This record gives sequence, structure tokens and C-alpha cells, in this order.
Amino acid sequence: MDDKGTNLNWAGQPFRLGFGFGYGGREENILLPRERSTVITETDLAAIFESGALTRAEAAKLLEANTGASRATCYRALDRFAKRLKDENGMLSWRH
Repeated sequence: MDDKGTNLNWAGQPFRLGFGFGYGGREENILLPRERSTVITETDLAAIFESGALTRAEAAKLLEANTGASRATCYRALDRFAKRLKDENGMLSWRH
């Protein structure tokens, strides 16, 4: 606390409350929260396998590019819809 009764942070500056004050760096480096999480549907998966079989990594990268979801979300979707995928020698394809 200073003379005026204001709480101070580790650098001796007053606490600034509100969004964006925790980082203190350049504004373009502050990540904004997403409005909602991206949901990958069965249709999204079917669309990437229309052109043929893909490796697991290729499928995840295409899902990421097509849906805007994070890479982890794409791999989780591949696991979630594993029963709809056929795995032959490391190549995944869509079961019709």
C-alpha cells in the first residue's frame, strides 16, 4: 500500500483491473478469448476424406485448416469418430 491506501503490485505500481492489464505487453500480442469453442462434426471429417486416404497427421492438419480448430481438438475428433474411419497400414479413410 502506498500513502493513499492503494494496493501496489510487485513493481510498486497500482493494480489495474480489467481485461488486458495482466500482460502489460504490446496489444497485438494479447490473445483474445474465443467466442465459442470449435466443434468438429462428422460432416467435417467426411469432407477431408473425399479425396482419398490420409495419414493421421495429414488429416489433423487438414481439419485444422478447414475448421479453424486447434490441433489438439482435431486429434480428439479423429479419436471420437474412430469407428467411422478405416485404418489400413497407417492410412485413414472414411467408411461409407
